Amino acid sequence: MRFCVIGAGNGGRAFAAYLSSKGHSVNLYNRSYSRICEIKKKGGIKAKGKLKGFFPIDLVTQKLHLAVKDVDIILIVTPASAHKSIAKNIAPFLTNDQTILLNPGRTFGAVEVRSIIENERGNLPIFIAETQTLLFTSRQLKKNKVQILTFKDSVEFSAFPEKDTFFISDTLKDVFPQMNPNDNYLQVTLNNIGMLLHPTLSLMNASAIDYGRTFKFYAQGASSHTCEILETLQMEFRKIFEKLNLKQINFCKWVEKSYGFKANSIYKAIQKVKAYKNIAAPKELITRYFTEDIPTGLVPMASLGEFLEISTPIIDSIINLSSILCGCDFKKEGRNILNLNLADYITKQMKGEEVFEIKRSSKAKISH
Repeated sequence: MRFCVIGAGNGGRAFAAYLSSKGHSVNLYNRSYSRICEIKKKGGIKAKGKLKGFFPIDLVTQKLHLAVKDVDIILIVTPASAHKSIAKNIAPFLTNDQTILLNPGRTFGAVEVRSIIENERGNLPIFIAETQTLLFTSRQLKKNKVQILTFKDSVEFSAFPEKDTFFISDTLKDVFPQMNPNDNYLQVTLNNIGMLLHPTLSLMNASAIDYGRTFKFYAQGASSHTCEILETLQMEFRKIFEKLNLKQINFCKWVEKSYGFKANSIYKAIQKVKAYKNIAAPKELITRYFTEDIPTGLVPMASLGEFLEISTPIIDSIINLSSILCGCDFKKEGRNILNLNLADYITKQMKGEEVFEIKRSSKAKISH
């Protein structure tokens, strides 16, 4: 199978090395040359940790049209804040029956990407899905290296529209056995763990980060009192899930499913995750923990709460305070129910009505 990995950061390098280790053809794209120059020079990625060895990459490029040419699966492994520009730039080069998988989609990532591609290309018969979280916990190292700290035991994904989910699962199950299909898109896209942890922990530790202090982001930044705010935030999420008749995967259950152990509080769960223990805090205040996780996580959740007439004071406070800190109007810039045209979809989902007309490509007809 032929893959294209878009993004050569932590996750992109991990995916590229993993796929190469399984014998698949891999093209690796990155916008900036600095992240791929050593990979290109050495012809591959050197991995350590859970995956060890040197893994060749077929094509390393800054040219999107070459990266996606003749591939079956396109893995977008970038900050969700880049999804808009990637979708617009990739659209002219897509061909029938290609699959795009966002790793992860954050909240409504597949909706946003499909909307942009349809604006550029019309109803091109392609498949678009998103994972609920990244399959790997990994760290980009110098030159052409990556450290894979852990593989998650289970990662859910869903397509938008949902009817394509199990076709994609049939395609990927041998490559990614840890990825589990879920044909309820809202169930997957709203269980965005990053939006629970990252903005709040960054906000609560903003002064230390701004001063450049060295500390462990989770092990030290997630104090027992800070985690009480996370518990309250999770309760607001729960109200939205209940109104939508969806099952919320709370953080403790997610940790049990992803890492295989139990805890009865967010604080205890964070402290038990080995992969979190040595993750350092950001070196500067304006990071993707704000610029990604708020506009593509908390903002759509606040929008959804407003649409459902559910009060979300904690979510709103984190958005507002973070906007002041970062000098950005995250609420204005972020994904929301209206700019993604999701009002009818959500209303029909709540009523249990059929949402999408079944339109499959020729390949999907054979495989469904």
